[in-house]
Amino acid sequence: RAAQRSAPGIGSMAATFQDCIHRAFPPEQPWALQELMEPACLRIGISKTLGFGIVVGSTLVKLPQVVKIIRAGNADGLSPTSISLELLANVAAFTYYARLGYAFSTWGENAFLLLQNIAIFVLCFYYTRRIGLQFLLIVASLTAVGYTLYFRLLPDILVPEIVCTELALPRCRITCEEVAGTLPILLSLGSRLPQIVQNIQQGHTGQLAFATYFLNTLGGAARVFTTMQELNDPLTLAAVIAALTQNAAIVMQIILYSGKAQAATKAKAL
Repeated sequence: RAAQRSAPGIGSMAATFQDCIHRAFPPEQPWALQELMEPACLRIGISKTLGFGIVVGSTLVKLPQVVKIIRAGNADGLSPTSISLELLANVAAFTYYARLGYAFSTWGENAFLLLQNIAIFVLCFYYTRRIGLQFLLIVASLTAVGYTLYFRLLPDILVPEIVCTELALPRCRITCEEVAGTLPILLSLGSRLPQIVQNIQQGHTGQLAFATYFLNTLGGAARVFTTMQELNDPLTLAAVIAALTQNAAIVMQIILYSGKAQAATKAKAL
């Protein structure tokens, strides 16, 4: 079953990584550190270092956004729709990776981003005075989706044969695991696009924190590299590329609209 199968690409990567370590530090023999400079070992070493760096950095990446909202006392410029969709994407991503047995360094940031996005979600609804039935329904829906995807309770979806033939699909069945892997890609597009459109419409980026999105962009670029090195998983690669592209777009908007957010906040206060 999904939870028991070996993760694609993990076996070969782990074996190669261990092989590099054994060659560099042979038992009861002098160390051969030059082995670590071999191209294959160097790529693996860089990938592992970046992977753990991303996970460690993710523990604080959303903190600037949380602090900025609390200090401002409002969530101006933040799209509740965008935040809710991003949180749903986090939930789906966590349920996908947590059951596959991938090395934590290849996906661990999703766990920490989930916790921080929960905080932003609560703050956004609190400062917009929307904590009520709508808030509770969203929380209940997120919990139900997470439970269903994590335990792979969704039945397989049958794809019409004509669609399979036209798209040259290897099989006409979509599993719950594949749904969990695809959702973050679709939701990352849906979560960032409302924010990008809202920024364009209002002509400023409100309380969006440059540091958060800049760090997300750097981490996304690094994660594309580590995914290509360590995982043979097209769904994961597509998800990280989509996230990188959209985070970079918001960074550019924050730079382009620099100074206009403060003016908009002052005008609202008058």
